[in-house]
Amino acid sequence: MQLIHSLLKLPLEQTGNIILIESNREITHKSWCFWSKNKTEYDFLISKYWTELKFGSVSSDLSKEIAPYRYNYINSEAFFDFHFQLISNSPRVKLVYEEVEKIQSVNGIKRVFTRNNEYQAQHVYNSALDFTTIDSERILLWQHFKGWFIKTDQATFKPSQATMMDFNIPQEKASHFMYVLPFSETEALIEFTAFSIPSGYSDENYDSFIKNYIDEKFNCSYTILREEKGKIPMTDFKFPATSKEGVIHIGSLAGSIKPSTGYAFNRISRHTAYLLESFLDNNKSIYKKQGLARFHFYDTLLLQIIKDQPEQVAMIMNKLFTKNSFYKILSFLDERTSILQEISLFYTLPKRLFLKEVLKYVWFKFQK
Repeated sequence: MQLIHSLLKLPLEQTGNIILIESNREITHKSWCFWSKNKTEYDFLISKYWTELKFGSVSSDLSKEIAPYRYNYINSEAFFDFHFQLISNSPRVKLVYEEVEKIQSVNGIKRVFTRNNEYQAQHVYNSALDFTTIDSERILLWQHFKGWFIKTDQATFKPSQATMMDFNIPQEKASHFMYVLPFSETEALIEFTAFSIPSGYSDENYDSFIKNYIDEKFNCSYTILREEKGKIPMTDFKFPATSKEGVIHIGSLAGSIKPSTGYAFNRISRHTAYLLESFLDNNKSIYKKQGLARFHFYDTLLLQIIKDQPEQVAMIMNKLFTKNSFYKILSFLDERTSILQEISLFYTLPKRLFLKEVLKYVWFKFQK
């Protein structure tokens, strides 16, 4: 959708006609959050933002201003409504609901086959990711979440403050935290998140975590307005920029999901801008990697810990948030820090634990 939005800003003679092939008419609506300190392409869709973030653990309860950043919320329903309206208003875009079966390239022209049709184009972008194709030697975890949008009977929440992570809940055999987005003093999204559980939990388990958290943290009477549920892949697999047929990868297929956090909106925006530059300049390489190699290395180390020692994650995050400014943390997670800033940040983390993971990483590379 971000790519179509960008392409439709160009004249027809540059883009030609555009076809969007979707396999499913149903869209799972979710909450999308990202942080920014400058105006963004989608500011008009941001329905709520927060200037203060909170972190919680068994031993800490911190809240800090994040200026010049702000933490933004977009409801995916509003996002898709805008883009589907954009598509329906454009005579050069055709939307079809079919399953893509294969793609071939002949003399630079891509041939996209569905069960009943064949489409040809010079440029084909693909976001459909088959997780069975990920190298079995790579780490593949899942971030599972379920949230309740609730309305309380009395003023309960601080509207300017979002809770990014609260680990002060039972951890059991995985890494768990709560996520709180208040939209007003009486309305909020309360979400439970679990790292590393391949199959996730039952709805009863999710609901139990959420209910207990609301009862203990807020002790309020409330009504559940709606729910959201989903999962996000967390992998150190190095996604290729294109297929062997020359199809350009976008979205999760291009590695746009940050491996260690699941955040993707900013990364997709940056990748889309780069792809548009490549489209306008045929000499510009489209082999754009998502992020710098050192950040991929950092993500891999944390994924190894989440996989092998999930009980350590709460402690690591506690040290990260209590010993560093929230501004530095957000800059680091957005891959906007310098090496010197990263060294000072790592100095605050458990050195022996990460050194062990570095040695494991090097040994794995050596074995290959």
